[in-house]
Amino acid sequence: MKRFDLSVFILSFPGLFLLFYSCKHVPDEVILNNENIDTIKPPIDTIACDSSNVTYQGIVFPILNAYCISCHSGATPSGALDFTDYGDVAYVAQSGQLSGSLNHKEGFVPMPQDGGKLSACEIAMIEKWISDTTFIVPPDTTDCDTSFVTYQGTILPILQANCISCHAPPIPGGGIDLTNWADLAFVAQNGILSGAIRHDSLYSPMPKDAPPLTSCEITLIEKWIQDTTFIAPPDTTGCDSSFVTYPWTVFPIFEANCISCHAPPTPQAGIDLTDFTDVAFIAQNGSLMGAIKHLTGYVPMPDNAPPLTSCEIGLIQKWINDTTFTEPGIPCDPDTVYFQNTVLPLLQSSCGTTGCHDPITHEHDVILTSYYYVMQTAEVQPFQPEESKLWEVIANDFVSDRMPPAPSAPLNADQKQIIYNWISQGALDNNCENEPCDSVNVTFSGSVFPIIQNNCYGCHSGASPGGGISLTNYNQIKTAGAIPPGNAGSLLGVITWTSGNLPMPQNGNKLSDCNIARIRKWIENGMPDN
Repeated sequence: MKRFDLSVFILSFPGLFLLFYSCKHVPDEVILNNENIDTIKPPIDTIACDSSNVTYQGIVFPILNAYCISCHSGATPSGALDFTDYGDVAYVAQSGQLSGSLNHKEGFVPMPQDGGKLSACEIAMIEKWISDTTFIVPPDTTDCDTSFVTYQGTILPILQANCISCHAPPIPGGGIDLTNWADLAFVAQNGILSGAIRHDSLYSPMPKDAPPLTSCEITLIEKWIQDTTFIAPPDTTGCDSSFVTYPWTVFPIFEANCISCHAPPTPQAGIDLTDFTDVAFIAQNGSLMGAIKHLTGYVPMPDNAPPLTSCEIGLIQKWINDTTFTEPGIPCDPDTVYFQNTVLPLLQSSCGTTGCHDPITHEHDVILTSYYYVMQTAEVQPFQPEESKLWEVIANDFVSDRMPPAPSAPLNADQKQIIYNWISQGALDNNCENEPCDSVNVTFSGSVFPIIQNNCYGCHSGASPGGGISLTNYNQIKTAGAIPPGNAGSLLGVITWTSGNLPMPQNGNKLSDCNIARIRKWIENGMPDN
């Protein structure tokens, strides 16, 4: 195998640094300085911002064409990157440079230069395209199985057959020892490995004086690179929380401590930490922090292993606090019942509580703290509420058989109807945003009390209310509302997840901004009993 030409790579790096630096088009200036401003329209419809069908030709390329291609094209494209060449676009998309520059993240040159960001819609469209796209060229051989690529079973045999004879001790070619994981990770991350085996012009072809790798072998190596996180867990000595990201900070912590249990094919508790959707879910509903902090009511994580350090916990908490997980722009239909918005909070508050149908107790093997568990354990039959065990026990009027069981209060008629309608509509794992919100004309009976009933009542009622705090009537709720955030028992403190207060609803998602605004407005108005 021929040695990697590191000098060429290093010399070419400044060109990469100039990727977006030399592009001086500012979206607002391009439009404002045009004499025919009335005829100018955005390259995409940023008002509707429909991300349901994002394609490269129809959405992404028009955005790049409007703001970037005048610099990144032609005989001497800026940064040697030609955005009329899909290969160059794919490269910056995969490497994170495109997203980093568009979002003006630290460590990336903002794009467009000397101007504001693209609109939130345009950035969201591009990032959705990146997340939904597999950029690796598919193999041209019929027997190239890429379904289960591993280092030991797939990559190492290719390297042993073609490369390691040169790149191994005592004098590895180019000073790169491919039997050393650190060296291999280095050339995999920085593009040298892929560039050499593809015989790209900036790299020395590899293997040296031998036939090139097959397209299938190249594809397998590139898939492994794409799917692998090479970065070691963060150094917790100084605990630098100034630049916390998911791939560079949080995922390595998971990989070192959690993913051995929480990964396919049978992730523990049905939570796959290699799936960002699952990560986002437990991050939002508080169960991630509850588990790693070993809070009461949560299964301690990691299981049968030392707890995470205080620095690691702090980094994960900062990432959660700084991250918006839900996709914007999902309108709420007043005739639709949404599981994540309405059904899950109701079930978590009334039934999925400590000592009942939470993951630890799982009374009668039923868990009602997530959509996965509800559908797996509560015998829900979509479109058929009368055939669903969940509806049967909720609707039962016999004290000995109903859910929630006595002495807890039964669900009221409106709450029962929510469950019935959700099952009738197909028992979907759906959610929405942009729900009409009146946070001005707020009343206790019409605004505040229904929020408490659907999100808090199950824990904070009965003979042994959670934390010794009952929220079953006006006087009790007023007492909690009068306590300033940060102090024990503060209603506003727990729903805003203020430091010093245990985030509520426990095991559930944070209340919507609208519901928090309603409760805050009621408190600011003097907490009238109206």
